[in-house]
Order: sequence, then structure tokens, then C-alpha cells
Amino acid sequence: MTEPKNFFEAQEMYEEYLREIEPFKAQRIINEFRSAINHALTEFGYQRTHSGRKMTALEIKNAQEFKKTLSNQKLLKLRQAQQKFFEKNNVSQASQNTYGNRVEQFLTWAAQQPWWPGSRSVKLKEQCTPYLRNKNGSIADCKLTERNFTYRKYILTPQETPPKLQIQLDQFYLYLTEPEWPGRIIKPVEKSSANEYLKNIKLILGERYRFHNVPTHELCLELIVPVVTEEQLEELTPLQQKKLSNQCKKALEQLICNHFQFLRNFNSSVSPFTKMGRINAISAVAKFLYAHQVENDADYRLIPIFSTIDHHYNLVLEELSQWRNSRHSVSDWSKRWPNVPVGQTALQVIQERIVEPLRHECRPRTRRGDFRSSEPIVISHQSYLKWALLAYLPARRQEEYRELKIAQSCPRERPQDLPANGLYQPLPPDNQRERKYNGMVVDNYLYFTYMHENHYYPQGIWVIDTRKYKTKKTYGKQSIIIPNRTFEDGSSFYDYIERFLYGWWTQEGYKNELIYDWWQPEMLGRRGRWLSSGRIQFSPKDACSLPSNSHSAIWTWGYVFVVPKSGNLASGSAFAKIFETISYRLIQKRISPHIMRYVWATWGLNVGLSDSELSSLAYAMGHSVKTLREMYERCTPVEKRQPIESAIAERLFTPSEQHNQKLPLNLEVNDLVQIAIRLTQEERQQLIAKLQSTV
Repeated sequence: MTEPKNFFEAQEMYEEYLREIEPFKAQRIINEFRSAINHALTEFGYQRTHSGRKMTALEIKNAQEFKKTLSNQKLLKLRQAQQKFFEKNNVSQASQNTYGNRVEQFLTWAAQQPWWPGSRSVKLKEQCTPYLRNKNGSIADCKLTERNFTYRKYILTPQETPPKLQIQLDQFYLYLTEPEWPGRIIKPVEKSSANEYLKNIKLILGERYRFHNVPTHELCLELIVPVVTEEQLEELTPLQQKKLSNQCKKALEQLICNHFQFLRNFNSSVSPFTKMGRINAISAVAKFLYAHQVENDADYRLIPIFSTIDHHYNLVLEELSQWRNSRHSVSDWSKRWPNVPVGQTALQVIQERIVEPLRHECRPRTRRGDFRSSEPIVISHQSYLKWALLAYLPARRQEEYRELKIAQSCPRERPQDLPANGLYQPLPPDNQRERKYNGMVVDNYLYFTYMHENHYYPQGIWVIDTRKYKTKKTYGKQSIIIPNRTFEDGSSFYDYIERFLYGWWTQEGYKNELIYDWWQPEMLGRRGRWLSSGRIQFSPKDACSLPSNSHSAIWTWGYVFVVPKSGNLASGSAFAKIFETISYRLIQKRISPHIMRYVWATWGLNVGLSDSELSSLAYAMGHSVKTLREMYERCTPVEKRQPIESAIAERLFTPSEQHNQKLPLNLEVNDLVQIAIRLTQEERQQLIAKLQSTV
């Protein structure tokens, strides 16, 4: 064993060393050394199951496993941990001398080893990135569907859209999104929803144009939803009116059926989600075209053509329900879900095999020990932070992270609660943020503060102010504090956020020509250099908010995450593709931000969260517990059966087996008392009689 991988292996190496140099005294020294180490473990988070002075055999075994989870970095804090144990437990001076000497001897030996975490070679190694090349090939080779060809596009392009149709589409968009619209009785929708409707309409029109030979000048919304005016009906007899209505219904029915068949044949598209997108768009167009004929929403149901839309809507809804109940999916979930070992969860696998390696890839040096250039360092930090926000916190919808903003100016007076030399990343006032027509803020900001909801944080906290998300009408504004996780190497999560946003300063290397004059007091006046310039490396296309009046300040802002080469905001598909590419490189699975929502929901059910905890998890993810259980849960059949099988084993079979079990020989008095308490009155009398007979 040339280099220990953890605390336990370092201990084993030292014990081998003792057996070589002190063959006769080794066992006594090792026993005292093990006791000293086990005492200090409680300060590293190990929890004993018994209150006795000595550890039980089971506790000793558990302590060994716990030491395997500790990195060698913990050796640097072993002295302090032991001293805390001495103080908490009022250990005698003689015992302090014995156990303290054993720890000192161990640390003296360890400090001379090449793997000692405090040595220069180890420090250098800890600054080097792991192997960064892709060992798993191209993500294009990992097909998620059974489609054997590239998705074929057929959407109607802007160049193919005639002016008359474009005017109609523009009117349709305004009808959907404007705060007020003459004759509209439905509520306005978000711009993202309106754009989705337009996309589906252009796909339907694209099919009519390309595969049904409809000339461009005939393309219009009425081609999708036939319109019968009230004037037309007035000139017809009741029989003729019914005949005309049936013709329109039949035309729409034919269009829907033909389009769904086209989806299957042309692109092998069988998803009911795709069909529902088309039906919802057709319904929106129908309401737009018939808006002048209704006075309330119920009037739409009186128009015959809406019965056809409702019929197909219900058919697709039933199909959707079947897919959800059977957990059916177009994509192959085995290629999107991590391989989970027994006893672990998918979330743990992702944290250990994706997020933690990405954190290591943020290191400043190459594998050979040379400093990396600025751009790769910033790209590594951005990749890590994207994944960390979805893996350290309950995953929210990807657009909240993709469109996350940050202020690029600070035109306000210094807050009084801000410490001297304290970092301050402001949250713009509401009147300088993106707002709807009714004045409500509709954007999300990342900011750093010391006072949050009437609570003061001396070290400051990073917060995401969330005002724009899908279910905000239900759950309202959310203010999400980002926890500052600490890592084995002494760094914290906030370090990575700040290095990405502002750059990375170091005092190492030979080109230390600058003097630090930023906010960290422990570094002020010291020579060093910038390893990276942070987010500004990407030349982000930051924007400026217009002042509301001549006296208001001008605020500039930008998106936190941008495309490195262009500095622009990534599209939804491009943002998701980045996640899939990274996860495929590391674990050969295509995990998207949306899949992370399934991962969190499944984790919550796997670990047995209580009802209140599940409710909190669902709220943190921005949906209900019902949605969490019905839509996002992906527990396997084995995982679903595990709780009841464990309960059966424990409550039906374990008691009878306990009679045949032998008690360990090293039980403390308190342990025996606890066992005696659980005995029945008759069993206690038998025990007393047995003890008296042995005296």
C-alpha cells in the first residue's frame, strides 16, 4: 500500500510500521492508539449507539467503516478533535498523556510520509485536475429513442410565411399575451406559452404546405380551424346549418387525424405529450377565431366545432394518463438514469460521480502541474455550478437557472449592515427589474446579503430571489438561500460562486506582480495574480435597464450563465444538452435538468421522508406532493417493496430469532439494564432466580 486513500488506510499503514519496529510492544501501542483515534471520531461526526465508556464490538466495527469515509485531510484536524473530546468528557490527565502521545507519535510519522496532506507535493497534486478527456465516446452515439434517423424538420419557416399569414399570427400572439384585448374572455397567457402555441401552429401549417401541396397564399389559421360566421348561419335553414357545422367538424377531424398519422409515419413520433401540444394550440386558435361570437367561456361549448376539439383532447388525455400510470416514455430511461448500487440513491450517485468530479475539474493546474489558462478554469466553474445548483438543492425547472440574472452595477449607498471590506452583490429594486403590465416582477436574481428576512448573517449568504416560475401563481415568491457547503480540501461552495463571478486570485506561482485590494481582509496587500477573470471571460452581452425617471439610477445586469463562445443566453435545448453531454462524459448517461427533478422526487421517497418533509420538498421544487408522487417519482418495484419487506422481517421473524442469539461478552452495565427493562415480569423473576442460584 503506497498511498492511503482514506483515514482508515493511513491508520493501517501506521500499525504495520509499529509491528516492524516494535514487534514486542506493538499490540499494546496499537490498542492504545486505536482507542485514541476512536475517541476523536465523535468530533468528526461519528455517533455512538451506546453510552458506555468503552465501545462495543459493533461500535468498533462501525467506527472502522466510518474512518473509510474520511479523507486524509482530516489528519490535519486530529489534534484539535482529540482535545475537544478530552474537554467534553473530563478525561483524566493520565489518560490525556497516554492517548495524546499516541496521536502525536502517529502524526509525527504521518508528516514524514509523501502522502501527508500538508506536504508540498500533496498540495500540488490537490491543485491538479483529474483526467479530462472523454472516455465514453460521442453523445450522438447514445440514442434515446428507437428512431433510426435524424429528426426531420418541417416547420413553416419565416421565409415561407406569407405576409397575410404573418399578420394573422402576430394578431394571434397579441390576443394571447396582451393585458387587454377587445372581445377576449380568456385570461392572457405567458409569452413562453404563446410562443409554444405559435410553434405548434407553424408545424401544422408546415405539414400542410410541404406534404399536402397547399400554396403559401392559401395558408391561414382558418385552414386549421374552419370558421362559420353568424351571418352565414342566418342565411341557412336549420338543416343546412347542421350540415355546414358537420362539414367543418369533419374537416377539423380529418386534419387532426391526418396530422397525428403524419407524426407517426414521418418522424416516428408517438408521444401523447406531442399530441397534447397540438390540441392545445388548435384550441387556442379556435378561441381566437371565434372570439367575436361568445360572451363568456361557456359559450364556446355551444359552438359545434369545439366538441371535436374536446373529443380529441379527452382521447389524448386518456393516453397521457396511461403513459404516466405505466411510467412509459418515448426515450429509453436506462440511458437517462444512473446505475444505482444497492443501498444508494440516484441522487447520491450523481453527487459522487458527476458533481464532485466536476468540482475537482475546477482546480487551477493541469495534470502535469502547470497553471491552466483563464477560459478553461471559468468554463469548469460554470459547469460545476450548474450541476451543483440542481444536485445540492431540490431541483427546480431549468429555465429558472438558465435565465438567472445578476446585477452588474451597484448605484446605491453602502448598506449600514455591510461589514468593513465585506462582499456585497446587490439585489436591484423592483422598479429596476423586469415587470409585467401590472407591475409584478417577473425575473430571478442571484445576490449576496447579510440581512435576510429580519435575520442577520455575519458571514453573508448567497440568495436566489425567485419571482418567475411556472407555478408562481400557486406558491408565490420564493427566496432560496444557497447553503455554503464546506469540502474536505478546506474550500466552500461560496468560493466557487465567487471565483466564477469575479475571478480567482492566488498567491502561488512566480508571476506575482499584483497587490490584492479587494474585499478579503486576510489577503489585502499581498502579492499574487489572477488565475482567471471569472464570468467576464465570456464577454457576456450584459444589458442596461432604462431609468424610470431623470433621478433614478441606471442599473446594468446580465445572465449568470452564458454561452462561453458568444456570451449570449443559451436556448432551452442547448442548456439541457450541456448537462447531458457532461453526464455522458462522466457516467455514460444522458441526464438533463428535467431528469434531476425525477431524481429528487425519487430520493425523497427512497429515504422515507415524512409527510411534512415531502411537502417541504415539493414546495422547494415548485409543485405539489401529488405531482411529486404521480409525475416525478421513479422508484423501482424493488424499492417500493423494500419498506414492507423490512417491516415483515423485523416484526414477524426477528423476535423469534432473538431467542437463539448470543449476547456479546463486552456489554456495559447500562446495556444489561436496557435489556432487562424489555423483559416481561415473568422473565425478570426467572432472571433474578437464576442470578441468585449462581451466587
